[in-house]
Order: sequence, then structure tokens, then C-alpha cells
Amino acid sequence: MGHVIDEDSSFAFLDYRSPSSYQEPEVDISVKRDAFWSYCGPLLRGEDELPASQHEWASAALSNSLSPLLLPFLAFANEFLAKNGLGHYWLTIRATKATSEFDKPRWHTDDMFFSSGSGGLGAQSTERSGPARPPDLQTDWKLCGTLLGPSTMFIPGEHQPVARDIQRSTKKALATDHSCTSIRCIGCAATADAVRDALGNELSRLGTVQASPGECSFFRIGPDKGAVHSEPSMTGGDRIFVNVVPGKKAELGNLMAKWGMEFPRAWWIAPNMPQPHLS
Repeated sequence: MGHVIDEDSSFAFLDYRSPSSYQEPEVDISVKRDAFWSYCGPLLRGEDELPASQHEWASAALSNSLSPLLLPFLAFANEFLAKNGLGHYWLTIRATKATSEFDKPRWHTDDMFFSSGSGGLGAQSTERSGPARPPDLQTDWKLCGTLLGPSTMFIPGEHQPVARDIQRSTKKALATDHSCTSIRCIGCAATADAVRDALGNELSRLGTVQASPGECSFFRIGPDKGAVHSEPSMTGGDRIFVNVVPGKKAELGNLMAKWGMEFPRAWWIAPNMPQPHLS
């Protein structure tokens, strides 16, 4: 797994499978209900370390065990993070029934997860052994993988700089001067919808690329090199998506503390279940 990622690349597709002897497991699995499971803590090194809540979530949300599809991806993610000097992550698995919500793309870049003053670790630009970057830099990348259904869409690499420029100018042009009255601000939502419509039209000419089965996506976050991406259209069937946000123990612990949660922590939420299930 000696993947080398160019320092100027905003994203890359990485094969997380074992050598050529690997065969994709044949798993008959579907999504019974929309639900997500999250875990924030040290790397989970195998099925025995999966919290009980993960199995509870899978039983409630899925028709079959996810382990044959999940464990190869987790093994890759663990090795990738360890080689970049990181031993903790915020892991989210999201199961979604078929929906038309993303027939219109939601092009965006992800914000930085930790403030620059939080003592975060900067991600190395290549996967290799050796010392990590200075501890005053925060992680500026994450991993994601799709275990069932279509993969995340990206604007092709050669067009990423212009896509970021279009995104910045569009947000600036459509921003409205208003005071937010709640977390679910109507003004912010209206602006987001207008930006989504405009970017859908502007960026459609640039094309799209997606990871193939057995590949996951490495991509950068933040305004400077963040990858412009979108959820794919999901009208064709169910989707199971895994998001991996790496970080130092202090970064992730502080994040949980802001939400009034202990660290490490695992929980899952599904519709019509108002209280999160914790472990």
C-alpha cells in the first residue's frame, strides 16, 4: 500500500484491497432504514474492537452484516493514518435508502475540522515512513469510501483550481446580509440553495470522476486545496458510505467535549429514534 499522493493534488483514488489474490466478497446487503453510526477514538483494529453499538446499528439499518465489506477498508485506513503519524479518527458510516435528493449535485469543499490553534498535526503529502510534519499544523485531509452504491463525485483534478474559484465567487455574489436567528437559519438555507443551483449549472461543463469499486478517496479540505465534490445521485438504489476524519487525540477529544460527549465515544441515530444510542 505504498501510495504516493502529489502535494498539489486535491484528491486521489486509492485501491484499498489486498494484492491481486483478493476477491471482492459477495455480500447480499441492502439498507432497511436511513441511519448513521459514528465513532470517535483510537483506531479500531479488527472486528473484535468494533463497539457494540456498531452491531446494533447494523442490525437496525441493514439487511446483513457489513463486516466483510467494512473490515478491508478499515484495515487500509488504519495503516494509512498510522503511516502519517495519526492514531485516532472520527469515523462515520451512513446508510441511505434510494433518494432523489442529490439528483442535483451539491458541489462544495469541506471546511477544516480543527482550528489552527488546537495543536493539530499536519498531514503528510505522501504515504511513507518517517517523521510527521510539525505539530503546529493541523490535518488537512480525510478519507472516504463507498461500500454499497455510487461513489462520491469529484470535479476532475485538472479543473479543481477553477472550480474552487467559481465556488468562491458564487458564494460571494449570492451571499445575503442577514442576522442568523437559529442554527437552522432560513437566510443561510436560502443562500445555500441558491449557491447549489448556480454551481450545478456552472460546474456541469467541467465533468466528473468517481472512484471505482475497491477504491477509496483521499481528499484535501479547506479553502486553498480542498477538493470540490458532491454526493452522487442515489435514485438507483441504496448507499453505504464511510467517512474518516483523522486527528490527534486532543483535537478529537476537544471536539467531543464541545458537544458534551465523553471521549472515546460511539453512537448511532436513525429516524424516529430521538435519542442517540451510545456506547
